[in-house]
Amino acid sequence: MTNSIQTAHDASATLISVISPIYGCRSTLTELAKRVEMAFQDECLDWELVLVDDRGPDQPWPVIEELSAKDPRIRGIRLARNHGQHLAIWAGLEAARGDFIVVIDCDLQDDPSVIPELYRLVQQDDVEAVIVDRGTWSDSKLRRMASNSFYALVKWLAGVKIDNIGNFGIYSRRMVNTLLLFTEQEIFLPIMVSLTGYPTTKHQVDRGTRHEGSSSYNFLRLLRLAVAIVIRFSDRPLKLSVLLGGALSGMSALISFVLLMMWLAGSFTVQGWTSTILSIWFLSGLILATLGIHGFYLGRVFREVQGRPRILIQETTDLEETALSRARDV
Repeated sequence: MTNSIQTAHDASATLISVISPIYGCRSTLTELAKRVEMAFQDECLDWELVLVDDRGPDQPWPVIEELSAKDPRIRGIRLARNHGQHLAIWAGLEAARGDFIVVIDCDLQDDPSVIPELYRLVQQDDVEAVIVDRGTWSDSKLRRMASNSFYALVKWLAGVKIDNIGNFGIYSRRMVNTLLLFTEQEIFLPIMVSLTGYPTTKHQVDRGTRHEGSSSYNFLRLLRLAVAIVIRFSDRPLKLSVLLGGALSGMSALISFVLLMMWLAGSFTVQGWTSTILSIWFLSGLILATLGIHGFYLGRVFREVQGRPRILIQETTDLEETALSRARDV
């Protein structure tokens, strides 16, 4: 970090807020802050870095506090428990003060040096967001296959195309203010951005190598995330259950006709075998599958109507906010 630390934002300069949810990246935080600072070194832009501690296993909060103490442009938010990546991003969006907001991962696969270029593109294209297309990945084939399967499943079941994009991008203040109007418990940034209807564009940037560790999104977690997205943002599974019911009913009628012919031909000697097998194999399975799909939706509705706080913040590095929270406790 440079010795000349900016203590107050220039009111005439555009302020860029860089948000990074932190989980399992304690060792990368110093380098991340350094690269963000270097990205703005030759730019007529003001900046702040908002690090959101999602209560990772490696305890990143002491490092965040140390970085914030050295440079007031670096701010820390510590969540009360692990909320998941996208709710951690939302906590950063709520705290961001910038005219434009950048969301970036903490593992250094997303290159902070392209942020000024994204800023110029968002103004040049007159859009509300420029989202980074990940281009060529340096991850393993298994990791890329899992991600591609995730995109395909979301596209097929939810009807939403989010091919090869993540959270990395720049978003206007108007876009962020609109996003913060959404009050759902389930949050997924790329889809929420598309729901605003504002014009956006893509910019391809190849992902770098991971600085340390591995992605916490294994195949099982990606599958769970895909199911959550589908249930939250689409009713297509309900429609598919109707089509499945019709298809199985048609198949059952066809098999019934075949079995009836076999019964008339004397192939069956046990009375009632045909009707019993058809009832168990088709109707019971169909009913259970349909009830299961409806159960997913009822579970999501139950979570929404509970009205619990979506994000719980334990502490921040902002002195003003800390003093205010202490006053409220008293």
